[in-house]
Amino acid sequence: MIGEVVARYRILEEIGRGSMGVVYKAQDTFLGRFAALKLIAEKYLEDREALIRFERECHAASALVHPNICTVFETGQWRNRPYMAMELLQGAPLSEQLRAGPMAIGELLRIAIPVASALEAAHKLGIVHRDIKPANLFLTSRGQVKVLDFGLAKIRRRHLAPLGDDMATVATFVTMPGRMLGTYAYMAPEQVRGDAVDGRADLYSLGVVLYEMATGTLPVRGAPMAPVPRGLGPVIAGLIAPDRNARYRGAAEVREALEKLR
Repeated sequence: MIGEVVARYRILEEIGRGSMGVVYKAQDTFLGRFAALKLIAEKYLEDREALIRFERECHAASALVHPNICTVFETGQWRNRPYMAMELLQGAPLSEQLRAGPMAIGELLRIAIPVASALEAAHKLGIVHRDIKPANLFLTSRGQVKVLDFGLAKIRRRHLAPLGDDMATVATFVTMPGRMLGTYAYMAPEQVRGDAVDGRADLYSLGVVLYEMATGTLPVRGAPMAPVPRGLGPVIAGLIAPDRNARYRGAAEVREALEKLR
């Protein structure tokens, strides 16, 4: 693929691989800017569910314009292979930084507040990420925080129309009862059970991430919380309550609580 032109993007090098796609560094041959070009892996071209998930990620990510969500330049198909061109980010995922152990409260809040703001914007559009975890939170070399990978996103049906009638018909497969999708350690109890989820599932995941940032470990379901910086404990408790009705009602409340701590 190196040197090949996909749509108008010349592929320069491979920079990553995920569960469904390959990401390349590419250059827009018209505008001259660099981009991250994500193509669905060839082995999934005949996999209907994988294609739907990729289309969903394109749709969800392109609908969101927020400084803390990776910007999508365009989406399309090249030789019947879906692609997505995004801003090229320099830096590393939060998961890499967490290898060094717990974070100071100031750095934790610097990262957590933008994530809460991004979730607030997504939830307002009816988009639930469903896979918030350190690997999907990117810290750029310029000090920005970006939420990545909407491949598992749940989107309200009214937001599915641009995908076409066929997509709107089948795109609910990820939300069907009994289906468990996500990363187990960060999943809300209702998500683990395969129940229908809303934005409070993302809040639970954010709570697990905050706990990991503060302690260097993951919470054990049903066990007492490890000591965390003063003031942060009630926030985490309000995020990872097993009963979603006992959690914060929305990401805006979480953002406000974190801003007060800062």
